Amino acid sequence: MKKLILLAILAGLAWWYFDHSRRMTEADIRAAYEADIDAMRRFDSEFLCARMSDDYAGSETSRQDDTEEHFDQAAQCQRIKRSIATMQQLSVATGGRLALKIDYEIKAIELSPDRKHADAVGIDRETGRHDDWT
Repeated sequence: MKKLILLAILAGLAWWYFDHSRRMTEADIRAAYEADIDAMRRFDSEFLCARMSDDYAGSETSRQDDTEEHFDQAAQCQRIKRSIATMQQLSVATGGRLALKIDYEIKAIELSPDRKHADAVGIDRETGRHDDWT
């Protein structure tokens, strides 16, 4: 009987650890975006790179010359590091007068039924540019 109770407790803990504890909430999504923005303000490219999954895949489309580039995790991390380093150099060169100001608002968050995937739609208040974040 004790073994059955122990087995039931272990099964419950395993379910909680591998399934329930990994479900996202809107608060989790908002906190993740705020952590990323804070890292950019601190010029912390290592934090941003560490948050990308190993199977990260991204793309960038240029409307000017109608090209599309694709990036894996390593390539995107290098792009982030270059951008952050450039922003930091500009800030240092101007004595902090030129600083990164990021003002955004998440308009909507759509969670998948299993709450393990989310799509967020936001707006950059500075430019009024709309972004779809996935």
